[in-house]
Amino acid sequence: MNKTAAVNTCNLTYKYPSSKRINETDIVFKEVLKGINLEIFHGEKVSIIGPNGAGKSTLLLNLAGLLDFKFRDGSVCIYGQEINDKNIYNIREKIGFVFQDPNDQLFSTSVFDDVAFGLINFLNKRKDLRVKDADYIKDVVRLSLERVNLKNVENEVPYFLSFGEKKLAALATVLSYDPDLFILDEPSSNLDPKNRDSFIAMLKNMEKTIIIATHDIDMAYEFSARTVILNSGKIVYDGPTDMILTNRSFLEKNDLRLPLCLKAAK
Repeated sequence: MNKTAAVNTCNLTYKYPSSKRINETDIVFKEVLKGINLEIFHGEKVSIIGPNGAGKSTLLLNLAGLLDFKFRDGSVCIYGQEINDKNIYNIREKIGFVFQDPNDQLFSTSVFDDVAFGLINFLNKRKDLRVKDADYIKDVVRLSLERVNLKNVENEVPYFLSFGEKKLAALATVLSYDPDLFILDEPSSNLDPKNRDSFIAMLKNMEKTIIIATHDIDMAYEFSARTVILNSGKIVYDGPTDMILTNRSFLEKNDLRLPLCLKAAK
């Protein structure tokens, strides 16, 4: 594995403005991330788990530069570049982000247009002449959909897909432009067992840096050799997956459970 740092956070803290107010002018903030120090190397596959409200989604959104910087303290670096207002659009070319809710990602009138959108933007920015090659665009869209087990849906309206199909289509939109870093929020939710298994296998075989946040403890156990556990906005564990996801007492202390595959084996 390449020892280039794909992701590096230094004392990352993030707070959201709350609906509560001390008075008309003073806003109450809720601190969601509390001094996160995390380094992920190129080619690593990492699962981030934790109970509801632990800060998993907020961490992922910060890694992708999708939250307002004025509520952030500390730093986030992607492949050696610190994310800021000036370079965020260039850094995002390296990142493929899949939202927890695919409806936040699919907005076109056809699956084809949604999957092609990111690719066309990427090629345009690079001034790549393939952006004018309709056959090339069609081939990439088709292959991206096939990789997630979606075939013959190019002309479907995304709104009418099942939630699980929308999740797969959202992933295809990212696969189309082949970023260096994949960040996936709850990627396995609402997938049927067959698609879930093939989806995990595909991610494991990709020679990319992949970070997932998930409540699916079994997916974390199957997918990644490294697991980060968040609780109350802090990292409480960062290390080998097989070491921590077999530790019932630690998991229960952090409102988590053993993977079902381990329970079944007992």
